[in-house]
Amino acid sequence: MFVKHDAEWPHGGGQPERRPARDHLSEVERDLLWCLRRQAMVRPLGSARDPAVHALCQRRFGDAGLEAEHLLRCLLVGLARRAIRPLTLRVPCFPALTDDEWRLLLAIRAAAVPARVAALLAPMAGSRGGELVPLVNGLAGLPLR
Repeated sequence: MFVKHDAEWPHGGGQPERRPARDHLSEVERDLLWCLRRQAMVRPLGSARDPAVHALCQRRFGDAGLEAEHLLRCLLVGLARRAIRPLTLRVPCFPALTDDEWRLLLAIRAAAVPARVAALLAPMAGSRGGELVPLVNGLAGLPLR
């Protein structure tokens, strides 16, 4: 059960075409990505609240900020506990996305289709990826401020 950080790029070639740079994501996706990366740095994973993540979630989601923060922490811990291989997240301000980060963002975009979410999470969590659909749905349904 762990998430590793990968601060180096490139690894064996350029960035794949299917993954956009962080700058090509919506503001909400960039904020969620930053929060996921930052929350993954807390050790032991999920054990504490990160004040910077808390502040950003409050600004972005208003009254639902605590819910957003909790869902992000639960998603990371849930993924780590179900992981079939080490998950790779970059440091918070790195512009390129890893395959795992891109899959998480695609899962949030596809939250309305649970089977699609499970399929996107399968390379990380195997057949147990479907267990995380409610967390992904919660993140996708957060009201914006």
